[in-house]
Amino acid sequence: MSGGKPEQKPGSAELRAAVFRVYDHAVELIILGIIPLMLVALGFAFIEALISTIGMFPLIHGATPDANALRVLVERVLDVVILIELFNTFMEYARTRRIRLSNLLDVTIVFALREILIQLYAQVFSSADLLTLCVLVIVLVIARSIAAGFSREQSREQTREH
Repeated sequence: MSGGKPEQKPGSAELRAAVFRVYDHAVELIILGIIPLMLVALGFAFIEALISTIGMFPLIHGATPDANALRVLVERVLDVVILIELFNTFMEYARTRRIRLSNLLDVTIVFALREILIQLYAQVFSSADLLTLCVLVIVLVIARSIAAGFSREQSREQTREH
C-alpha cells in the first residue's frame, strides 16, 4: 500500500467503469427524453401568450380589454422568457455536462424581475416586498458579475495551459 491509494481488487476497476458507463447512458436517455417535454411546455406557454394577445383585440369579443387582461398577457409573456432562459441552461448542461453559475443566476434574475414587474404593474405590492425583491436583484447581479469575472479568468488560464 504505497502512494496513499487503497489497493483495488482485480476486476473492481472494470466493474466501476461499467457502472459509470451505465450511469452515463441513463443520464443521456433521460436528457433526450426531457428535451421534447421542454419543447412541449414552451409551446404551451407560447400558445397561452398568443391566446392572451388575441383576447386583447376589442373586435374579437366586442369589449375593450381591461387592465387585468393586459396584466395576464404581460405575465404570460414573461413566463415564456423565463422558460426560455431555464431551458437554455438545461440545454447547455445537455451539451457540456456542466451548469454555469452565471446561467443559473441569469434565470433567477429574470424570475425576480418578472415578480417586480408583475407587482408594479398590478399596483398591489408592499414596499417591503418590493424592496426585498430589488435587493435580491442587486445581489444577484453582483454575484453574476463576479461569476462572469471568474469564468473569464479561468478561461484565460486554460488558454495559457494549452
